[in-house]
Amino acid sequence: EVSGPDPTQTVAEGGSAAALPEWVVFSCAGEWFGVPLLSSREVVPPQPLTRLPGCGPEVAGLIGLRGRVVTAFDLGVVLELEPARRLPDHRILVLDHGERVVAIAVDSIVGIARQDSAQLHQVAEESLGNAEAVRADVVGVGSLEGKRFLALDPDRILKRLLA
Repeated sequence: EVSGPDPTQTVAEGGSAAALPEWVVFSCAGEWFGVPLLSSREVVPPQPLTRLPGCGPEVAGLIGLRGRVVTAFDLGVVLELEPARRLPDHRILVLDHGERVVAIAVDSIVGIARQDSAQLHQVAEESLGNAEAVRADVVGVGSLEGKRFLALDPDRILKRLLA
Protein backbone atom coordinates (compact mmCIF):
# COMPACT_ATOMS: atom_id res chain seq x y z
CA GLU A 1 0.00 0.00 0.00
CA VAL A 2 1.24 3.48 -0.88
CA SER A 3 0.71 6.07 1.82
CA GLY A 4 2.00 9.50 2.67
CA PRO A 5 1.88 11.73 5.71
CA ASP A 6 -1.82 12.48 5.12
CA PRO A 7 -3.31 10.06 2.58
CA THR A 8 -6.62 11.97 2.58
CA GLN A 9 -5.01 15.13 1.22
CA THR A 10 -5.32 15.55 -2.54
CA VAL A 11 -3.28 17.55 -5.02
CA ALA A 12 -5.98 20.21 -5.03
CA GLU A 13 -5.82 20.58 -1.23
CA GLY A 14 -2.04 20.39 -1.10
CA GLY A 15 -1.31 23.05 -3.70
CA SER A 16 0.25 22.65 -7.09
CA ALA A 17 1.56 19.26 -8.05
CA ALA A 18 5.04 20.72 -8.59
CA ALA A 19 5.18 21.82 -4.92
CA LEU A 20 4.49 18.36 -3.53
CA PRO A 21 7.54 16.76 -1.95
CA GLU A 22 7.15 13.08 -2.90
CA TRP A 23 6.37 11.19 -6.11
CA VAL A 24 5.34 7.63 -6.92
CA VAL A 25 7.58 6.73 -9.84
CA PHE A 26 6.47 4.10 -12.36
CA SER A 27 7.40 2.93 -15.82
CA CYS A 28 5.45 2.79 -19.07
CA ALA A 29 7.19 1.42 -22.17
CA GLY A 30 10.65 2.05 -20.71
CA GLU A 31 9.92 5.68 -19.77
CA TRP A 32 9.70 6.75 -16.12
CA PHE A 33 6.86 8.94 -14.87
CA GLY A 34 5.69 10.10 -11.47
CA VAL A 35 2.47 11.20 -9.80
CA PRO A 36 2.21 12.90 -6.40
CA LEU A 37 2.32 10.43 -3.53
CA LEU A 38 -0.49 12.32 -1.80
CA SER A 39 -2.90 11.57 -4.65
CA SER A 40 -2.03 7.85 -4.57
CA ARG A 41 -4.00 5.35 -2.50
CA GLU A 42 -2.36 2.03 -3.19
CA VAL A 43 -0.78 -0.27 -5.74
CA VAL A 44 -2.48 -3.55 -6.63
CA PRO A 45 -1.52 -6.45 -8.89
CA PRO A 46 -3.43 -7.05 -12.13
CA GLN A 47 -7.16 -7.44 -11.54
CA PRO A 48 -9.90 -9.01 -13.63
CA LEU A 49 -11.33 -6.23 -15.80
CA THR A 50 -14.84 -5.79 -17.07
CA ARG A 51 -14.58 -4.10 -20.46
CA LEU A 52 -17.09 -1.39 -21.24
CA PRO A 53 -18.69 -1.54 -24.69
CA GLY A 54 -18.05 1.51 -26.82
CA CYS A 55 -15.08 2.80 -24.80
CA GLY A 56 -11.76 3.60 -26.40
CA PRO A 57 -8.58 1.59 -25.80
CA GLU A 58 -7.49 3.99 -23.03
CA VAL A 59 -10.27 2.58 -20.82
CA ALA A 60 -8.99 -0.73 -19.49
CA GLY A 61 -12.34 -1.45 -17.84
CA LEU A 62 -13.88 -1.69 -14.40
CA ILE A 63 -12.24 -3.41 -11.44
CA GLY A 64 -13.68 -4.43 -8.10
CA LEU A 65 -11.68 -3.01 -5.22
CA ARG A 66 -12.90 -3.89 -1.72
CA GLY A 67 -16.56 -3.73 -2.71
CA ARG A 68 -16.13 -0.62 -4.83
CA VAL A 69 -16.31 -0.45 -8.63
CA VAL A 70 -13.39 1.58 -9.98
CA THR A 71 -12.72 2.74 -13.55
CA ALA A 72 -9.24 1.72 -14.70
CA PHE A 73 -7.37 3.45 -17.52
CA ASP A 74 -4.33 2.08 -19.34
CA LEU A 75 -1.77 4.86 -18.92
CA GLY A 76 0.44 3.40 -21.66
CA VAL A 77 -2.38 4.01 -24.15
CA VAL A 78 -3.14 7.47 -22.69
CA LEU A 79 0.53 8.43 -23.10
CA GLU A 80 0.50 7.09 -26.68
CA LEU A 81 3.05 4.44 -25.75
CA GLU A 82 2.58 0.65 -25.49
CA PRO A 83 -0.40 -0.57 -23.45
CA ALA A 84 0.57 -1.49 -19.88
CA ARG A 85 -1.89 -4.39 -19.96
CA ARG A 86 0.33 -6.15 -22.50
CA LEU A 87 2.43 -7.25 -19.52
CA PRO A 88 0.92 -10.03 -17.43
CA ASP A 89 2.56 -8.59 -14.29
CA HIS A 90 1.62 -4.91 -14.82
CA ARG A 91 0.53 -2.90 -11.80
CA ILE A 92 -2.56 -0.85 -11.07
CA LEU A 93 -2.04 2.43 -9.26
CA VAL A 94 -5.17 3.57 -7.44
CA LEU A 95 -5.57 7.35 -7.26
CA ASP A 96 -7.85 9.86 -5.59
CA HIS A 97 -9.40 12.32 -8.03
CA GLY A 98 -11.62 14.72 -6.13
CA GLU A 99 -14.40 12.61 -4.66
CA ARG A 100 -13.70 9.73 -7.06
CA VAL A 101 -11.31 6.83 -6.90
CA VAL A 102 -9.80 5.82 -10.25
CA ALA A 103 -7.04 3.45 -11.30
CA ILE A 104 -4.30 3.54 -13.90
CA ALA A 105 -2.51 0.50 -15.30
CA VAL A 106 1.27 0.99 -15.55
CA ASP A 107 4.09 -1.38 -16.47
CA SER A 108 5.70 -1.41 -13.01
CA ILE A 109 6.25 0.68 -9.90
CA VAL A 110 9.85 1.86 -9.65
CA GLY A 111 9.82 3.53 -6.23
CA ILE A 112 9.13 6.70 -4.27
CA ALA A 113 11.13 9.85 -5.01
CA ARG A 114 11.67 11.68 -1.72
CA GLN A 115 13.57 14.76 -0.57
CA ASP A 116 16.31 15.88 -2.97
CA SER A 117 15.41 13.40 -5.70
CA ALA A 118 11.82 14.66 -5.55
CA GLN A 119 12.87 18.21 -6.45
CA LEU A 120 11.50 19.03 -9.87
CA HIS A 121 13.27 20.94 -12.60
CA GLN A 122 11.83 22.71 -15.59
CA VAL A 123 10.99 20.54 -18.58
CA ALA A 124 13.39 20.82 -21.51
CA GLU A 125 12.01 19.80 -24.91
CA GLU A 126 14.45 16.90 -25.17
CA SER A 127 13.30 15.63 -21.74
CA LEU A 128 9.97 14.49 -23.15
CA GLY A 129 11.49 11.62 -25.12
CA ASN A 130 8.66 9.43 -26.43
CA ALA A 131 6.13 11.14 -24.16
CA GLU A 132 5.32 14.07 -26.44
CA ALA A 133 1.58 13.37 -26.05
CA VAL A 134 1.61 14.44 -22.40
CA ARG A 135 3.43 17.75 -22.77
CA ALA A 136 0.56 19.68 -21.13
CA ASP A 137 0.38 17.18 -18.25
CA VAL A 138 4.08 17.33 -17.30
CA VAL A 139 4.80 19.61 -14.34
CA GLY A 140 8.54 19.01 -14.17
CA VAL A 141 11.42 16.56 -14.33
CA GLY A 142 12.74 14.73 -11.29
CA SER A 143 15.20 11.92 -10.76
CA LEU A 144 15.25 8.65 -8.89
CA GLU A 145 18.27 6.37 -8.64
CA GLY A 146 20.05 8.63 -11.12
CA LYS A 147 17.39 8.24 -13.81
CA ARG A 148 15.00 11.02 -14.76
CA PHE A 149 11.24 10.83 -14.54
CA LEU A 150 8.55 13.11 -15.90
CA ALA A 151 6.31 14.34 -13.11
CA LEU A 152 2.67 14.28 -14.24
CA ASP A 153 -0.37 16.13 -12.92
CA PRO A 154 -2.86 13.25 -12.63
CA ASP A 155 -5.81 15.62 -12.13
CA ARG A 156 -5.28 17.16 -15.58
CA ILE A 157 -5.09 13.72 -17.20
CA LEU A 158 -8.10 12.36 -15.34
CA LYS A 159 -10.26 15.43 -15.99
CA ARG A 160 -9.69 14.89 -19.70
CA LEU A 161 -10.37 11.16 -19.50
CA LEU A 162 -13.49 11.49 -17.38
CA ALA A 163 -15.00 14.36 -19.36
